[in-house]
Amino acid sequence: MNFSDVVKVTNGLAVLSSNGIHIASGSQHKVFIRIANTLQIFQIYSCVDIVQNILWSADSLFILTILKHRGIVQIFSLENPDWTCKVDEGSAGLLSAVWSPDSRHFLTTTDFYLRITVWSISEVSVSYLKFPKACANNLAFCPGGRYLALLERRNFQDHLSLFDCRLQWTILWNITLDTDDAVGLVWSPDGRYILVYDNCLRYKASIYSVGGKHLSTYCAYKPTQELLGIKSVSWSPTGQLLALGSYDQKCRLLNDFNWTCLACLKHPVNKPIDPSLGLSPSGRPLCVDNEVDGDIETYRAHRIDIYEEFRTGVSSDLPTNLKGPLDSSTVQYKLLSGPVTIQSIRPDPNQAFPKVGIGLTEFSSDGRFLVTRNDNCPNVIWIWSVDRRLSLFSLLIHTSGCVSSLMWDPRCSARLALCTGSDAVFLWTPQGCLAVQAPTHFNFLISSLVWLSTGDGILLQSENEFCLCYLDSGDKFEKHKPLWKPPKINLSTGKFHQYEIKRNSINEPDHCLPFNNAVGNEDCDSLSNPFGEDAPNWLKQHSKISSDTTVKVRRRSLSSCDKRNVTNKESKPSRVLSSLSIGRQAWLAPSPNIKLAKKSATQNTTTTKR
Repeated sequence: MNFSDVVKVTNGLAVLSSNGIHIASGSQHKVFIRIANTLQIFQIYSCVDIVQNILWSADSLFILTILKHRGIVQIFSLENPDWTCKVDEGSAGLLSAVWSPDSRHFLTTTDFYLRITVWSISEVSVSYLKFPKACANNLAFCPGGRYLALLERRNFQDHLSLFDCRLQWTILWNITLDTDDAVGLVWSPDGRYILVYDNCLRYKASIYSVGGKHLSTYCAYKPTQELLGIKSVSWSPTGQLLALGSYDQKCRLLNDFNWTCLACLKHPVNKPIDPSLGLSPSGRPLCVDNEVDGDIETYRAHRIDIYEEFRTGVSSDLPTNLKGPLDSSTVQYKLLSGPVTIQSIRPDPNQAFPKVGIGLTEFSSDGRFLVTRNDNCPNVIWIWSVDRRLSLFSLLIHTSGCVSSLMWDPRCSARLALCTGSDAVFLWTPQGCLAVQAPTHFNFLISSLVWLSTGDGILLQSENEFCLCYLDSGDKFEKHKPLWKPPKINLSTGKFHQYEIKRNSINEPDHCLPFNNAVGNEDCDSLSNPFGEDAPNWLKQHSKISSDTTVKVRRRSLSSCDKRNVTNKESKPSRVLSSLSIGRQAWLAPSPNIKLAKKSATQNTTTTKR
């Protein structure tokens, strides 16, 4: 790994563009645009005051700067440096600003959340969104960028409104929420669901469809129990799992089929964890020799990879977390073989927001791993496997400080980078861990990091500096196979959608099916649950499916003409909604019309022969 030179900035302002080509950095009242690969200056812009924040547009063609002290927003163009845009909110003040996904509109929020203004830089038009809820996460755009969901407060009740960004920000619907005091909303990655969660005093998560229909409300406790609520939220990349981190040091996984809790991931502290026995979601060792963990059959022992940060050359008279980057010490991960006890930090009851509970949850790019951080022990990172075995996969213990930032590699399916406010950056993969120190003469303490969109570098930031860490070609890892995706069910009809899987030839094995679950020429047995027999065992164990829901999987015979067509097609799985296919149909029962047609054709053939 190689490091670039250190660049001075103000307030840690160093932002990567959406395409990963440029880096925008702020220094007092100037904005510097640099090329990411070489850090050469590409453009310099001057603002009317000190810059507090910088935002890139989605197409990476515009730069938005926020000047809170004067309530001004300034926008610059990379293609036309002479073009500028300046918006002054005046006495209303400026609280925040955000780009629209179309990169031609931006939204500003005034002080005290009085209103949200939509500004157009192409048509020079203005729209107003009234009654915004006074919370930081009160709006969110859908993954496609067409719709905007907004939390509102009307008549002492929480409301949710959906706006069409392509139709002059027209409101499509407005509904009353069943929350007491909603503080945030999150879209699912597939854009089908909207999650609205309550404040920290009430455990309530409500799920709504994109059409405004209330699908479900999840509460982990009884209404009479007054316990703290949700602290962090994360969707899996496929939108099938929803992770809810709570103040009770638990992370609950909900499924998108019936929105029930599949598993509750406990983070045991002040008790030994044996890496040779493994750890189940309930916080107990996994079963060994067919023993049973509770009432549900689990799996054989799975070894936990426990890594601890170890520094050599550090004097023993000072704590490790007080040592600076100028100390002649080397850092590395050490694999532990004996039981480890995670010590919990007692929170300060006088603080308004005590550091307790699961403050961070994040799925990997392929959805096979979930990383969590328990703020009761913020120097420890918990990595859970949510593939076939739902259990604790790895523990990362750091002695240099609390984990301040982490991020999954957007290109590699399972590579995690994190920092602890020290002079080192840490990398984790299922194959092992790596700790890399910044050059000693940098005097550089890493407080946050961001992956480049290409996955071949990391932007490292400190309080007043930033640099780039370039990965060697040998550091790149191959991607895993796509995550298993179960068939979807139409809630209105109760029927399964049709998925199409195509192959190169007839004799080719069905390696493209999820988890190599090949189906022969004969008819298969009916599936006992809508997730399929190739679903992870833990998912099938926790899912309660009604017995009247059955789906038959059949293989349709191919004619000679169909065989020629299939041979010319790609071998990559192509799951496209289709009513008729010449390839293989997965999770699809043949319609009665097809059966009757085949039967009549057979009878006609027999009659002709006679």
